[in-house]
Amino acid sequence: MSYTELYLTKSPLVSLEIAGKEPKVAMFGVPFDSTSSFKPGSREGPNAFRNAYLNIEVEDHYLKASAERLPITDLGNMVLNFESEFMVDAVSKIVGELKDKGIAPGIVGGEHLLALGSARNYGGDSLVVFDAHLDYRNELCGLKISHGTWLRRLLENTSFKRVIHVGSHCTTPEEEDIYDKVKVVNVYDLEDNPDLFQKAVEGLNRVYVSIDLDVVDPAYAPGVGNPEPAGLTSRQMIKLLYGLKHTEIAGFDINELNPSMDTSGITAALAAKLYSVLAILASR
Repeated sequence: MSYTELYLTKSPLVSLEIAGKEPKVAMFGVPFDSTSSFKPGSREGPNAFRNAYLNIEVEDHYLKASAERLPITDLGNMVLNFESEFMVDAVSKIVGELKDKGIAPGIVGGEHLLALGSARNYGGDSLVVFDAHLDYRNELCGLKISHGTWLRRLLENTSFKRVIHVGSHCTTPEEEDIYDKVKVVNVYDLEDNPDLFQKAVEGLNRVYVSIDLDVVDPAYAPGVGNPEPAGLTSRQMIKLLYGLKHTEIAGFDINELNPSMDTSGITAALAAKLYSVLAILASR
């Protein structure tokens, strides 16, 4: 062993190399928040996530697996850039290369706009989005490409067999036509019928999962760009992910982590826990 290997650490990178096992998940961060409409700061999310991930327990008793024993490659962060179309294109190209290698992207952001690049190029059949907002506006703050319009832009140019949007509890009139293209399971639906999500995802093949952390109530996840009261509890969110255990996770992202809005770090810890569940599912 060299002194370089002995005395230097790759922390806070979360790469884990296991002899004889090739990684099925590649993590990378997207430090981008240029279209944030309320509380900017999610560009700091990726490294806050890493610090949390390296300091929480990621043994999952329900799935009977541990993310600590999964080979994961951490590719680091994308170069810092403030131009939306550049970021979306770069994410798309990175995901395309990972797809060609048979590796699932596991992305941490950064604002939800990153999903426009990743979901359109991941090579799956279905899309499952967890979000307090529909993100189906045609324009937000004068921008047609933003964190609040990404899903409309995606569905204008990409075909999925099924799209399921979970956890919304605030909408705008201009987004009402989303119901023609997307199965929406809002917070109130879940409250009345907890099994509704499980029924909605039955039979899904090759799923891309996108999680905006503001789907979780600010009491559990205050560190986001657009907090919305009356969201899911952290426990509810984790249980919903367990509902995907029989599907193939082709890729995923966890976005809108804004550590400047949460000095306690509980949002980063939740993001890390959700990531560990998805990494386990994607590695099966």
